[in-house]
Amino acid sequence: YRSDIYVGSGSVWYLKIRINRTSALDNWPGPNILEMLKLAGENTVSTLGRVVLLIWLFVVLIITSSYTASLTSILTVQQLNSPIKGVDTLMSSSERVGFQVGSYAENYMIDELNIARSRLVALGSPKEYATALQNGTVSAIVDERPYVDLFLSEFCGFAIRGQAFTRSGWGFAFPRDSPLAVDMSTAILGLSETGQLQKIREKWLSKSNCSNLNGSHSDDDQEQLGLHSFWGLFLMCGVACFIALLIYFFKIVRDFCNDHKPVEEARVPSPESSHSNTLHTFLAYFDEKEDKTKRRLKRKRDHDLSVKFPRPM
Repeated sequence: YRSDIYVGSGSVWYLKIRINRTSALDNWPGPNILEMLKLAGENTVSTLGRVVLLIWLFVVLIITSSYTASLTSILTVQQLNSPIKGVDTLMSSSERVGFQVGSYAENYMIDELNIARSRLVALGSPKEYATALQNGTVSAIVDERPYVDLFLSEFCGFAIRGQAFTRSGWGFAFPRDSPLAVDMSTAILGLSETGQLQKIREKWLSKSNCSNLNGSHSDDDQEQLGLHSFWGLFLMCGVACFIALLIYFFKIVRDFCNDHKPVEEARVPSPESSHSNTLHTFLAYFDEKEDKTKRRLKRKRDHDLSVKFPRPM
């Protein structure tokens, strides 16, 4: 997006410089939004410059409107419709709760959270988790954090609600005085210090490749706006700038050939200096200011001033 701004503003400046060089040089470099909105008091006189400016403002308007609508949707639409807000909600409600078969979560919820056994539903796989949540068999699932992260890496339409609560940590059990305990602890510590442990987590538990039951990406991912969403607008603005610059270049070459054709026919330059002289003459012609346009703009300014400040009778 930034490169497209520079291309658009640079094209407007480039097409404007021959008509009003002083103003164009004063407003360069970079995209100046004051120049685009004409708050600096200077108008873009070139027809090609006006076309590029109009397309550029049209692109900015569409992008601004799209992001405003997307932000409004994110702020106003409730992303999760589940009534479960956390563990406290589970304890006070009568909703059914799922857990993994064989997990200690069953006894924990019965003994520690005082949840009735009749409300608990045993589930055997992540796919059963997703099916039970989608069809309303359970309102929430309580499981150990590694299994929950693995489930969320495969199914994007769900999320963790409330604060995580832990009572016991994960560990590896070895026989007493086993040498593997020290080696395992040292290896895990080394992975943690070098950052490899976090990389492994991001690789296997990342949501970038997760999918729902039907294998498609979640609705939240599909509704997100990125630069790829506006590639058509950027392409249109870039093509318009390129065509405008191309037309302007051919116009300058045509005028140069028409103005210098008699001079080139009157003299016969040497072959060694013909190309360099022609290039030097063309650059000088390109850099000079158009006198006719200058006089026309001066008359227009004088006329505007005379209308704005009429002479006293």
